[in-house]
Amino acid sequence: MKQLSRRTLCAVLASATLPLAALAQSYPNRPVTVVSPFAAGGTSDVIARATSRGLEAQLGQPFVVVNRPGAGGTIGIASVLSAPQDGYNLVMGGLGSVVFPAVIYRSKIKYDPARDLVPVGVLGKAPTVIAVRSGLPVRNLRELIALAQSQPGKLSYGSAGTGGTLHVAGVLLEREAGITLNHVPYRGGAPAVTDLIAGNVDIALADMTLLKPALDSGRVRAIAVASSERLAALPGVQTTAEAGLPGARIDTWYALFAPAGTPAPVLQQLRSGLAAVKAKPALGTVLQNQGVQPMNVTPERFQAQLQQEFDFWLPLLNRICARSSCD
Repeated sequence: MKQLSRRTLCAVLASATLPLAALAQSYPNRPVTVVSPFAAGGTSDVIARATSRGLEAQLGQPFVVVNRPGAGGTIGIASVLSAPQDGYNLVMGGLGSVVFPAVIYRSKIKYDPARDLVPVGVLGKAPTVIAVRSGLPVRNLRELIALAQSQPGKLSYGSAGTGGTLHVAGVLLEREAGITLNHVPYRGGAPAVTDLIAGNVDIALADMTLLKPALDSGRVRAIAVASSERLAALPGVQTTAEAGLPGARIDTWYALFAPAGTPAPVLQQLRSGLAAVKAKPALGTVLQNQGVQPMNVTPERFQAQLQQEFDFWLPLLNRICARSSCD
């Protein structure tokens, strides 16, 4: 075989890189689909739409949000992973739709979220608020724990469904506080809060968006924030760490993902566009209105944190599945 000259070899290598360079310059040249894996109107959906509006203005093509709810978000994520890996199909993911299904739905999903998703960027996090019905005789988390210890299994808490973020938050609270609660799953966080207001459950673990109207009207009472820092919207409410349970912390984060295998130049275009969107006040206002705290973490660092999330939650999720037969 004839040996290539140095000049010829350089020309071949340069031509090989041209398609990638052209791809970066031309992306996007048609509408991009952003899947919201939950029903319209929820926090994840609102963030997906605000992010898409920003990317559309930044990158010059429509970013169209499509709702594909079901199975804890796995239906929407699976639809994106089955599409071409070209940057034209993205998904708004969260702790409960990306990390938890790796165990909760392990026999049903055909993908590995740790391997098959790559973050475009993380938008923010929403701490879980622990609230009680107005008639429950507790004013803070320590009093709730004391009451639960005196009545093992009697106090009930509502969540948005078995295996969801708020169910996991309840199990985490049980483990860290050494108490036993009665889990009541609902088909969404809103019905759980409605029953808390009605006094049909004692406790609800939910995000600030769901609880705010009931808190403002005094129909329910916040007793703790499951985070390492207080919420600006609830400055007088202690964190679980301040109440002596630093391990009872669960922040629901929201991040935009692309399928692994998306060309690097396209991914970089998306990341640059998202960084520009996050730097503008419009997205920050939407996040704040949803009770979500903006996060300024690089995609690379968030990718590393994701693996830590999988490792941290695995034992607790296995415990939930042992109780509830997830598969």
